[in-house]
Amino acid sequence: MFKADVVNGNWKVSLATDCVETDYFYHLEKLDNQSIFFFGTHTGIQSINVENELNNIENFTDTSPDFRSNLLIENEVGGFSSYQSEYPFRMTKAKGSLYSDCGLLTSPNCARVGVFIRNIHHLPIVESKDIFLYSNTSNKVLQKYKVKLNHTTFIDLTNWRQEISHCYLYADQFLGIPIYMVEYADGGLSFEHTHPPHEALLGEDRYKRVSSMKKRSHEKILKAAI
Repeated sequence: MFKADVVNGNWKVSLATDCVETDYFYHLEKLDNQSIFFFGTHTGIQSINVENELNNIENFTDTSPDFRSNLLIENEVGGFSSYQSEYPFRMTKAKGSLYSDCGLLTSPNCARVGVFIRNIHHLPIVESKDIFLYSNTSNKVLQKYKVKLNHTTFIDLTNWRQEISHCYLYADQFLGIPIYMVEYADGGLSFEHTHPPHEALLGEDRYKRVSSMKKRSHEKILKAAI
């Protein structure tokens, strides 16, 4: 297993020395908001270093069923939750805008609610993008936040938990995986990612409909910002 970080505008790739390998698993105890981890070969790593770009350097995990990754979080009182957390390589080169319905995985009856948004870009870019929390009830932007390329960004949505079920997050020309966290008064945690909007639709035109929905969302935000 290898580890990669963006350092001074370049990918720095090395063996994940803090990874414990067992007969069945690779285990990492602590993660930061920047490093990414992936399987590969030394020859493949050399190509990343030469081209300074993430590449799909192995195919031994292209199996059915898929190899899976599990990410677990824990709070100070012992509450924990986990979910399957791979980041598809194809997303590192995809272009588009992020739309995430907040109502599916959040709750007004919680002590704290927020979202981790993970982006991995194939180029060693670290720049910020605007992401908007928009209310369909009041038809206005509730808050503007910043997300980063090649980072995991946490956005605390607790202040909006009473109306969060009628909101969405939108970032133009930015893709990533939103992972919602709900913490309850007893310390319990819920931690789960959303699926892309097209996975909730049927029909050959579902991508066209999602594109239209994102366009309308973008127009609403622009209008609200005027």
